[in-house]
Amino acid sequence: MLNLRGAKRVVILGGGTAGWYAALALRKIFSAAVEVRVIESSQIGIVGVGEGGLLNLQSALQALDINLDEFKGETNGTYKWGFSYERWRTGAEDDRYFHPFASAQGAASQWQRMGTYPLFSAMIHQGVELPDYLRGMQLIKRNASQDEARQAIEKNETDVINSFHFDSYKIAKYFKKLAMERNITHQDTIVEEVETDERGYVVALHTRDQEKIELDFVVDATGLSRKIIGKAVPSTWHSFREYLLLDRAIPYHMPHPLPNPYLVSRAIALSSGWMWQIPLMDRVGAGYVYSSKHISDEQAVQEVEKTLGYPIQPQRIIRFEPGCFAQIWVGNMLSVGLASGFVEPLEATSIGQMLETVRNFVRVLTTSQGVVADSTIREFNASNFMSWMEIRDFLRMHYDCPRRDTPFWKDVAATPLPEKYRALKETMQLRVPRLMDLEGYILHGRHGMFHIVNWLFVASGLGLIPPHAANVELMSLSKEEKQKIAEFLGWLQAKRAANA
Repeated sequence: MLNLRGAKRVVILGGGTAGWYAALALRKIFSAAVEVRVIESSQIGIVGVGEGGLLNLQSALQALDINLDEFKGETNGTYKWGFSYERWRTGAEDDRYFHPFASAQGAASQWQRMGTYPLFSAMIHQGVELPDYLRGMQLIKRNASQDEARQAIEKNETDVINSFHFDSYKIAKYFKKLAMERNITHQDTIVEEVETDERGYVVALHTRDQEKIELDFVVDATGLSRKIIGKAVPSTWHSFREYLLLDRAIPYHMPHPLPNPYLVSRAIALSSGWMWQIPLMDRVGAGYVYSSKHISDEQAVQEVEKTLGYPIQPQRIIRFEPGCFAQIWVGNMLSVGLASGFVEPLEATSIGQMLETVRNFVRVLTTSQGVVADSTIREFNASNFMSWMEIRDFLRMHYDCPRRDTPFWKDVAATPLPEKYRALKETMQLRVPRLMDLEGYILHGRHGMFHIVNWLFVASGLGLIPPHAANVELMSLSKEEKQKIAEFLGWLQAKRAANA
């Protein structure tokens, strides 16, 4: 059992987006008598890669009473309406499909029948790109300005839910500024030793300055260095490299390729991985994430420069093993952000997972009034682990694509499928995936990272759902329901013609 009643000090080790966000969340639930302290070192930089949110970003900011317009301005932010996947199917420059953040209020997602969405099935059967029904997709496709996007949001003229792109350095600086305003202590030092007691609880941190900092609870937000988890506090590492091949990333900055910042994050497939492009107001945060078994670091830079047509200045080489820790809450230690696990930048899962971890931790701590049973901690870890399994499987689906033109893409095709995704793919040959198929990923109060609609957008974009599988479901509809399908398809055809 963990008893935080009477706690005097909570320490967050590490700054960055994860550390400062966790500090703000904990400051809100602990009384003023409890010190919340962030310990970071100005001598140690942040990874500086995660620059895009998922659908939980807005609610996460609002939960901490953060003004969205202020956030956007302070972080050099832009509106983010989803993802653009380019060259993942044929490798051609005009090969592109979209994964937008679709609202449940959109025309196709309002009609649900036994966990399925008949209008999505109708579009798949007709070979229509699923995002075409969304109000707002034309703004994405014609690269509309930020002002146009803002007007569409304010006038409720889009079915796309808004998130944000942001500068990873400025978001950490902004969260730090808020923390200072909200009575959070900041200490700039390097921790040399983590002291634990006979129970395995962290009781103190020892700094390079020979200071002993006693504590009641600690958050490990030290990124890929993982100063506590897996070292001072044991936890089981679960690797994903059997299913996901990428293990290197080279980030860099580049100018905007078009006059307006994109409304989506771009994922552009290359010979041995893919290149991300995240549009901010004054620049694009970019990088190449790749398999070191298929291309060297020097060759990766050369490929990027050849693709862009100009030289780049790589910031660093990030080496990682895709995977996660099975237990991120151990005793009086919680691990968040990159310290708890990392896969790759695809679908911005790192920031999204961090926000959901903190939300669920706050939920548990609040409802338990600071006295947490061991069984609750086990359930929290099981829930978090299943969320990582969802991320792993969802990303593995992205690589279940038809490209075979390089050694990397040939090896991707031969890479095994995780059991749960393999079973889902098998059913997709006979029917459209539905809500029931994702239930196993969601446990004990955790929100699912991706809705079935997200899976549908990617699966249909890759051609993983054959038209006949959708037709079988349509055949079971009543005459009135089939008429509703026909009217929707007629409306959609007229909409597409008008936008042509």
